[in-house]
Amino acid sequence: MLNNKFIWFVPAGMVALGILLLSTVLAIPIQIEGVSHIDKWEHCFAYLVLVVSFLIAFRKTEILSKKSSLVLVIVTSAYGFALELVQYLFFEFRVFEWVDALANMLGVLIGYGLFKLFVRG
Repeated sequence: MLNNKFIWFVPAGMVALGILLLSTVLAIPIQIEGVSHIDKWEHCFAYLVLVVSFLIAFRKTEILSKKSSLVLVIVTSAYGFALELVQYLFFEFRVFEWVDALANMLGVLIGYGLFKLFVRG
């Protein structure tokens, strides 16, 4: 039976699934006139929430360490990059954007930094 403390991973998994769905099958190919870079902030915020959700789960399940944090930062950044590739390769109305991939990684780094700033131990 699954240990109850792993319930902390449910929110993080839901965020990861939400990002996957919004990046692929639920993506709507629209452009809002006059709003050019707001989606970069959305990318950044989504990955900030993703990494913080996982960091909280790691902390609550007592597996948070410098090594697990580094692996998490690498994996969530790679996830953001991989989804950009998936968009390009499998969805005709989606494109790979380096700036989106960088916004994803920036969100991961900001989220990690904020977590370290506000959570001790």
